[in-house]
This record gives sequence, C-alpha cells and structure tokens, in this order.
Amino acid sequence: MLIKLTLFCLLLFTSLHAKEYSFATYPSNDPTKVRQAFTPLMEYLTAKSGDTFSLVITKDYEELAARIEEKSVDFAWLNTKSFVLLKERTPSLRYLVTYLEHSKSGKITPYYQSYIVTLKESNITSLEEAKGKVFAFIDKDSTSGYAYPMVLLKEHRISPDSFFKKVFFLKKHDKVIESLMQHSIEIGAISDGTYYNALEKYGDQFNVLATSKPIPLDVIVATQTISNKEAERIALLLEDIPMDSPSNKAFKEYLGWPSAGFIKEDEHFYDTFSKILKDAMNETLQ
Repeated sequence: MLIKLTLFCLLLFTSLHAKEYSFATYPSNDPTKVRQAFTPLMEYLTAKSGDTFSLVITKDYEELAARIEEKSVDFAWLNTKSFVLLKERTPSLRYLVTYLEHSKSGKITPYYQSYIVTLKESNITSLEEAKGKVFAFIDKDSTSGYAYPMVLLKEHRISPDSFFKKVFFLKKHDKVIESLMQHSIEIGAISDGTYYNALEKYGDQFNVLATSKPIPLDVIVATQTISNKEAERIALLLEDIPMDSPSNKAFKEYLGWPSAGFIKEDEHFYDTFSKILKDAMNETLQ
C-alpha cells in the first residue's frame, strides 16, 4: 500500500510540474510530410523530458522568425541563415544543437551544400550558358535555396534579375525539382539532399552547374521563454538521441534527410557563414 501511495505521489508531482512547450519549424517541404517527419522527435522529447512538446509548422521563414521574436514559441528548428540573422537581432536566443547528417562518403557531418542544377537534356553545361533562361530560387530566407546560390552567382558576376529571363521563388526545394521535370523552369537552386533525392526518384537526368562550399547545417534553438537550465537539459536530450531512433528514421522516410542526430558545436561554428552572408548581402553585383 505504501509503495502504491509513493508511486501515486511521484506521478502527481511530475504531472503538476510538467510543462507544455511549442516547437516550431519552417515548411521545407509539404507540410504533411514535415509533420510526419517531426512527430517522432516531439514524441521523444515528450517521453524523455516528462513535458509535452507540440509541433508548430509556420507558413514560411518570415512567420517562424516573427514567432520567435514575439516569444509565442518555446523552441525552434532554424535554417542557418535564419539563425545567424535572428541571433544578431535577438542576442538572448539560445543555441542548443546542430543537426547532423550521413554524408554520401559515409561520414557523419554537420555540413551540407547548395547546388545550382538543370536537366541534362537542356544542354546547359555552365552558368554562363544559362543566360536568358528561367531560374528558380526557394525563398529569400533560404540558406541553400537563396543565400549561397547568390554567392555562387556573384562569383560568376551574374545578377539574376538581368541575366535570367525570369526568376521565381518556389518556397520548397522539391518544387524546384518538380518544375524542372515539368519544364516550367530551366535552372534552379536546391540543397544537396534534394538533389540526391531527385537522383533516386528520376535517375541521372541532372547537370550540377555550381556547388557551394560546405554550409553549417540547421540549428535547434530555445527562445527567451526558456531558462538556461531548461535549455541545457533539452540540449542534452537532443544530443542523446540514438542513431536508430524513430526520429532519424522519420526524417529519412518523409523528407529524404539522412539524419544522424544532433551535436553541440562551438559558439563560433557559424561565424564563417555569417561573414559570407554579410558579404553577399552588402556587396552589389556589378
């Protein structure tokens, strides 16, 4: 009887002190797929923390940033560009961990790359040959779908608005591939993961015209609603996710991400990208 009473009191204490947290992410893909991919991560955090984690999928990058700044979410998954810019505007934003992936070489890495691609049948073999073609970015707040492609174009002294016949912003990486296959665009910017997923789905039909330098992968952050102690506790739980976890499997199954968990990097890990981004934003193409 005493043991049952003790267990009841423990459960009651835990339930009274359990918190409800919102975890926001951006719609990198179809929102249904994003929800399916992230749900096991929410379930893992809920089970391990004793708190409740609810997923929020924002309309776009802009809404995600706004929710973080107005403190209407507690945790968030940010792409690299959004993290760097938000950290400058909101120094109290707490970095927790960096997302990891299995690279094509078999190594686990906190980096990825941006590609500018076209179809082989277009017979375009260089960026210079793409003059007058229809081009697609992802979103102006996308790292691999805009920030780094702009760096690549700048290196070739290409100003998109005057060089290409038309420029679209398609919001999602898979939409660029779909538009290429439907011939509604002729060239586009995507992440390397999107490219490899396209190879699996459509075969070797693509030419990679430009490849970026390694880009630090996405970040999970805590907003000002979370204490330092609580942020550290959740960061440790994220670092401890097993390699064979349902979370890693779901990212691969629904988004094609070769997920390998998370790692806490040095605070200066994103400094190089920050400088590249500032250069790209501040310098005008000639």
